[in-house]
Amino acid sequence: MSISDNNPAVGFAQLTLPLDTAPATSFDTFHASGADESGRLLASRSIEAFANGTLDERQLYVWGESGSGKSHLLTAACRSVNESGLRVAYLPGELANQPNATDGLEACDMVCVDDLQRLDHAAEADLFHCINRCREVGTRLLFAADRPVERLGLALPDLATRLNWGPVFHIEPLTGVEILDALKREFEFRSLDAGDDVLAWIIRRYPRDMRAMKQLVEKLDTASLSEQRRLTVPFVRQAVETDGV
Repeated sequence: MSISDNNPAVGFAQLTLPLDTAPATSFDTFHASGADESGRLLASRSIEAFANGTLDERQLYVWGESGSGKSHLLTAACRSVNESGLRVAYLPGELANQPNATDGLEACDMVCVDDLQRLDHAAEADLFHCINRCREVGTRLLFAADRPVERLGLALPDLATRLNWGPVFHIEPLTGVEILDALKREFEFRSLDAGDDVLAWIIRRYPRDMRAMKQLVEKLDTASLSEQRRLTVPFVRQAVETDGV
């Protein structure tokens, strides 16, 4: 669990959320089609407004398959809340399974729980009570999973009810030209010049998953800086084979 501690008076261990270590932590770097008002763009704008406190909702639930950008949006929301001087907690689903993981989270201004599909049945009651406590004091709640609430297979019906208390957004994965454009922007975010031949080479050889693409671009950025070489297909191939990307 990561907590940004902008209020030392609250009784938490002081933990730091790594919100500024990569460009993927901002809403500006979330890839969304401008025409997709019912999907990615709407979800991004709504979560940004939620984080900024300008959306009249206390809870949101977002779902989509791996690599669609759910964690990106949650991390961006955490960063936005943290930068405004408020207290935020980010809890991945597997950590929510730990005893007492949700204790005291209601003291935060916003709580984000990611990868809810990893929540064990034994931890459902703890999250249920955490949601109740947060709702009582006005703590905002942001949830994400790779499937809708109804398909989480929850053993506690009341938890499913609570997870559906706010608006639900489905994030569709990027496809076709959108993937190519998103990959190009990932290089631009890092001020890297990647030609069309490099982009085409990567697209042909790697899964069209933005999480994997971001990791690849980060590795190529490191390799380019280390060897002081521009990105060409031979260099990218060499970096991939050397690093086992």
